[in-house]
Amino acid sequence: MIIKELFLAPIAIMKNLYYYRHILWQMVSREIKGRFAGSFGGIVWNFIHPIIMLIVYLFVFVYIFKIRVGATIAAGASAIYLTAGLFPWLIHAEGLSRGTTSLIENANLIQKTAFPTEILPAKAVIAPFLSNGIAILLLALYSVVTLNNYKVLLIVPLIMLLQIFFTFGITLLSSTLSVFFRDVIQLVNIVVSFWIFLTPILYPAEMLPKWAKMAMYLNPLYPFISLYQSLFLNGTIEHPGMIPLAVFWTAAFFITGAFIFNKLKYEFADWL
Repeated sequence: MIIKELFLAPIAIMKNLYYYRHILWQMVSREIKGRFAGSFGGIVWNFIHPIIMLIVYLFVFVYIFKIRVGATIAAGASAIYLTAGLFPWLIHAEGLSRGTTSLIENANLIQKTAFPTEILPAKAVIAPFLSNGIAILLLALYSVVTLNNYKVLLIVPLIMLLQIFFTFGITLLSSTLSVFFRDVIQLVNIVVSFWIFLTPILYPAEMLPKWAKMAMYLNPLYPFISLYQSLFLNGTIEHPGMIPLAVFWTAAFFITGAFIFNKLKYEFADWL
């Protein structure tokens, strides 16, 4: 019975999101527009923060520590490597951080209305993908122009879709637990702060000792970052095993997160 519920939970979540898709779209649209309300720069500000972060990381890791991808690759390629990992990470980190607090921040909505609560973490995850995902697509176009590899345009959107469900699954779990244990919010903030350094984003995986490379496969974000980096840098998937590994982590977190969310969502109003 539990096994059946475990696999039916993601279907129930997706059915609700599809049924209330107009509400979801309105909330995502309002979220994105609200970020630029009253500002002269408008959507340009959406790129300023990641670009500044990118410049800082490039300066520190590429030009001060002189980290290179491989033995002979120039700083420009190292910049592509860093960018290919940094932008997906920023999207994931924002979605997870905002999604974890999405239920608590909308307590009044949950308590006073018959509201489809799964929309709140979904909105928190989808909004950064729509507002910042264009940077990843621009990198894909750059890869097409420089490497003449058009299959990147087909593969990258699929990886992004996998990443959306991966982040959504973790967010369903963290947002549910935060309703009952508020310390989860602080724990997620700590995890997000350290996760970037535990993933080969600011440094190449080749720098790691053998045991650390093996342990990296236990990092759920590693296959996604590895796929982006290999596609944008070389135009190919260097390690085909990363695709089933990414699918595994996505399925594991999405199924588990959906199951726990569905089990406890009817108690949210009492605990908020």
